[in-house]
Amino acid sequence: MRDATGRENWKPERKKPKRDGDSRPSLSDLKITNSQVVIRDARRGLIVGGPLSVDARDGLRYAATGTFQDTPATLNLTGGKITGIDPTAPYPFKATLASPALRMAVNGQMRGVLDTRHFSADITARAPTLKNLDRIIEAGLFGSQPINLTGKIRHDGRDWYVDRIAGSMGRSLFSGVATIHKDGGRTNIDAKVDARQFDFDDLADAEGRAQSAARKAALGPRVIPPTRINLSKMGKTDGRIVFVAHRLLSSGGTVFKSLSGSLTLDHRVITVRDIVATLANGRMTGTVKVDHRSGVPKLAIDLRLSGLTLDALVGQPKMISGPVRGHIVMTGQGDTVREAMAHASGKAAIVATDGHVQRMVADVLGQNLSGAVAHAIGGPSETVPLRCLVANFRASGGVLTPNPLAIDTGASVGRGSGRILLDGERLELTLAGASKSNALLRIADPIHVRGTLGSPTVTVAGLGATEKPSAGGVLRVLGRSIGQALGITKTPASAAGRPPTTVNCSAAVALALR
Repeated sequence: MRDATGRENWKPERKKPKRDGDSRPSLSDLKITNSQVVIRDARRGLIVGGPLSVDARDGLRYAATGTFQDTPATLNLTGGKITGIDPTAPYPFKATLASPALRMAVNGQMRGVLDTRHFSADITARAPTLKNLDRIIEAGLFGSQPINLTGKIRHDGRDWYVDRIAGSMGRSLFSGVATIHKDGGRTNIDAKVDARQFDFDDLADAEGRAQSAARKAALGPRVIPPTRINLSKMGKTDGRIVFVAHRLLSSGGTVFKSLSGSLTLDHRVITVRDIVATLANGRMTGTVKVDHRSGVPKLAIDLRLSGLTLDALVGQPKMISGPVRGHIVMTGQGDTVREAMAHASGKAAIVATDGHVQRMVADVLGQNLSGAVAHAIGGPSETVPLRCLVANFRASGGVLTPNPLAIDTGASVGRGSGRILLDGERLELTLAGASKSNALLRIADPIHVRGTLGSPTVTVAGLGATEKPSAGGVLRVLGRSIGQALGITKTPASAAGRPPTTVNCSAAVALALR
């Protein structure tokens, strides 16, 4: 028996320290008849019982029935005969646990007769969640989508060696190796994982997915993930895991194509170094760190973007193009990434240079109504150079403010103001511009960006965010613009006809990317 606290009736109340090489009973002959063994393990949720026999003909046999995790279960153990043999010779054994909660088979050999501290084996395991397998092997694993695994393992004293493991977890397909050392009450893991394809959603079981779906229904779609970074349950686990996922999957779609890096865990400090996340074009590199040695977990992010293009991000290659770079440096506290970012400080910057912008778009950006109409009619495909686009935001208390937000084209200059609230991912931005040419008629209204990071809305030239261009809408814009030109309506200070100030692109880009 073992109770829920871990107390076992087959071990003494007080144990003397033992060295790994301490000897065990040396058995060269053993016979057991007419015996029943019942296992009640509250920690594993395993209750089984059945006959145990050992004889010269059939060797060791144990056939038990009962329950595992409140589901019907059978446990069968077989071993070689223990009659007139060398007690240190390799001893073959097999074990199977069959239950709807876990189907597991082990086929191997011990270093000596019934030496459960030293053995090697081939294993197979299928279960609705990885957590059910962990209830048997007790390695501190988590809930997941259904698993189907095969592997080769070794157990040597307090240490485990996973010489090979491969299989599936939900849609994820992977292989790997690992060593698990236990010393002084701590567990140290050294592992390599190579996934042909990987879905982060597979790291949650049905209950976890249901909770995530409930949060999403209550909050709406979000870009910042609710990934838990609380390490309170990993205080006695250290280690290093090198990982690569050649193809990333997501039920909702993802811009990321692959991911690799090296994760270290040291006394409740996780550091993920050498991160390389590839996108359709471009990649993200850097470091992420979680420090949970005291108080609320502290998250630190330092990531760089390179190789992206504006046309791919916007999805309109004829409208705007240019190479994109970025730098994100943020720190915050919370039990999840979303909570930490809701209170984060630092900066987030994206810049683009050496591209082009559709001339009509540049006219709208410069609030040049006469130019926009002329180029929409006479030259809709005409472009002008994009000198730079700099979106450099300073973060404080989870609020991002432009520092600066600016775009400089061959025809116009635009500057932004407002804020982005990471708590709720709300956008409150305004972009006002000026034409580099003498505009005969200016657009009266700036460009507004509202909504959320996951579902932004843009109000252009005074038209509603959901309003499609129409004759009536154009006439309203035209009316307000003529009224402004004639002095009938008040001209906003940002659009008072002052000549535009050219953006110092080299300085602004260097500041954003430093």
